[in-house]
Amino acid sequence: MKGAGEERTAAAVPAARDLLTNRTVVTDTVLPPLVFVGMNALLGLRAAAAASVGLSLVLVGVRLARGQRLLYALSGLGGVVLAVGFALWAGQAEAYFLPGIVSNAVFGVAAVVSILLRRPLIALTSAAIYRWPLAWYWHPRVRPAYSEITWAWAALYFAKAAVQWVLVQRSELGWLAFARVVTGWPAFALLLLATYAYVGRRLPRLGAPSVEEFRADCGGAAAPARARE
Repeated sequence: MKGAGEERTAAAVPAARDLLTNRTVVTDTVLPPLVFVGMNALLGLRAAAAASVGLSLVLVGVRLARGQRLLYALSGLGGVVLAVGFALWAGQAEAYFLPGIVSNAVFGVAAVVSILLRRPLIALTSAAIYRWPLAWYWHPRVRPAYSEITWAWAALYFAKAAVQWVLVQRSELGWLAFARVVTGWPAFALLLLATYAYVGRRLPRLGAPSVEEFRADCGGAAAPARARE
């Protein structure tokens, strides 16, 4: 029988690899900020705003025409519209990156708070994806692994926010675009792989039960109680 860590790693690694090699993800999340920065350098802020929003709309249309998933295109469109709004309101191209900085800081704080509350954010995310019993994640031999890896995610979010904030203060628009791309989907996908590798090794060392073992134990414990009712 596979342990909980082996089951999780086997199920999740293909998904992370797909994220790393998925051209749709790259196109929908990377191109708009690059187009914004390039057009701003060539034609100014308003042209950059129009070009980035226009590109995002085209990407949504292409996904619809091809019957592809709209998740990344729609989320990219929403992010671009918000970012462009900030840039136009502030009258500075660097403000395009402020919503992303704020969201990363918020996610970092949420990750830390979740650990302090003994409900690590990565455990909640995993439970939402795999529909496994939430009580399993709070098992004393399971939760430590998710708390530990959630610290890594908090560090990533804070690092992204800090680096981009410094670049905004220095008006380094080109480096902002570079940092946005590098710390975006590549960093997310790599940390996702690291997460499942870490959890897959850590759970056996903690003596954690697999999901199936946990369900069996819970079912066996509940049966006598139901019989007594």
